[in-house]
Amino acid sequence: MYGELMDKKLLGLFLYWRLFLFLPLFVANMVIPARRGYEYTLLSHFINGDSPLNYFLLSPFVNFDGVYYLMISGAGYTVNAGFFPLFPLVLKFLNLPFGTVHHFTITQYVLATILVNVIGFLVAVFFYKLVRLDYDKEAGFYAVLGLLFFPTAFFLASFYSEGLFLLLTIVAFLFARKKKWVFAGISGVLLTATRVVGIAILPALLVEWYIWWKSSGKKFSVRIFLTSLLPTLMTPLGLIGYMVYNAVKWGDALYFVHAQGNFANSRSVYGVILLPQTLVRYAKILTSVSPGQFEWWIALLEVTAVLFGITMLFVAWKKKVRVSYLVFAVIAFLIPSSTGTFTGMPRYVLVLFPIFIALTLLKNSKIRFALYAVFFVLQILLFTLFAKGYFIS
Repeated sequence: MYGELMDKKLLGLFLYWRLFLFLPLFVANMVIPARRGYEYTLLSHFINGDSPLNYFLLSPFVNFDGVYYLMISGAGYTVNAGFFPLFPLVLKFLNLPFGTVHHFTITQYVLATILVNVIGFLVAVFFYKLVRLDYDKEAGFYAVLGLLFFPTAFFLASFYSEGLFLLLTIVAFLFARKKKWVFAGISGVLLTATRVVGIAILPALLVEWYIWWKSSGKKFSVRIFLTSLLPTLMTPLGLIGYMVYNAVKWGDALYFVHAQGNFANSRSVYGVILLPQTLVRYAKILTSVSPGQFEWWIALLEVTAVLFGITMLFVAWKKKVRVSYLVFAVIAFLIPSSTGTFTGMPRYVLVLFPIFIALTLLKNSKIRFALYAVFFVLQILLFTLFAKGYFIS
């Protein structure tokens, strides 16, 4: 009975948040013109002006990366290897009953909208269930609230892979916590086919497996290896499969990495840049570039997201959040932040779910709610800008 009430409460929270996301679109339509010179980031650039999708309450959810995910789903890969395959493949699968569905059609848009919203609600439900394994119902609810209020949470409702990635991460840990290693391994395989940082699930699940094995008192055996450890070790297969595809199609197994260089975002694709080096670079940007430029504010947002992520992961460690969660989050944080730029970090921090667990564990509830209020206001501002072609993350 209680579970049903909580599911309804979470559904209500999700629906209110989802409806709230239309507010920034009304604001953007009334007061902000599309960013000049960046029309190619908008769905309206790729469709006819008289298309029903060319409407201010619909098209912004497809802006930037969403355009490419729909293209891949409808026409396959061309030169956009930087976008991993699982999200567009799931969308393509949903289109199959409708025959050949090309990209940027109403059918494709409706199916994609259903997909991202179902995924978003499942994220809320399963994240609550994961938190409840260790904490009370209040902590579970406020962890979900913090996630949905986070400044870049609108990406969970956009045609991006963030929602699917976060859902598979949470499900993998839920299965591991319940000792369902085969399902945890399958979730991990799918995760590494969603984004490259999904590889962080491997060491995290190995930690979870080791905790279980030590506490069980069982001797290591072939049976344990086949039924629990082997499924965990197979999690990189999603990434390996995409590497094979890259090797066959482009002659370069790491083309999905090298292709990132085409985005002109200063990301290093041939080496690792240590975090302190990038922090120094951002300090120079913030002290040399004029705050009158939009890029200065994005640089500030990016470095703030990084510092916030570091701080909250430290808090999560101090609050003794489960070690396997922290292993995943730290590696998933370090991979993109070690490329010489913090571009995308405000969005990448969104999937570091231990941060939102740590927020609920803050003793001072006034600080927590103040942060939620700041999150709420920033999400309105950032989605308003995103809707008009201003790069956020």
